[in-house]
Amino acid sequence: MVRDYSRRYSSAGRRQNVRRRDRFMASGDSGLLWKAVGVMIFAAVITGVAVSLWMGWQIDSGLDELGRARQFGQEESLRNKNLLASRDGLRSREKIEVTAAALGLYPPTTRQVRRP
Repeated sequence: MVRDYSRRYSSAGRRQNVRRRDRFMASGDSGLLWKAVGVMIFAAVITGVAVSLWMGWQIDSGLDELGRARQFGQEESLRNKNLLASRDGLRSREKIEVTAAALGLYPPTTRQVRRP
């Protein structure tokens, strides 16, 4: 069986209690204050997100640059080590004597050396 509840919610003869907006705003303008606070909070959140994204991008690019610099340094260190080994090989006495002999030069004899 279906019950009829419509009599309980009848609004015939009674007006709904509605507060007018202009009366509320006239008493202290607190609505405008809350709007300003909301705008400030929204601006702060947007600024925070933007700064966070920018900072993350800066850190990421800095780490990439650091990795490239480290790799470049390792490559240059290896190149320097190879150049030093090559220089030491070219400066060895045996290498100099072989190259000089190919050019027709020989070490001086004891009679050719003069000392003061």
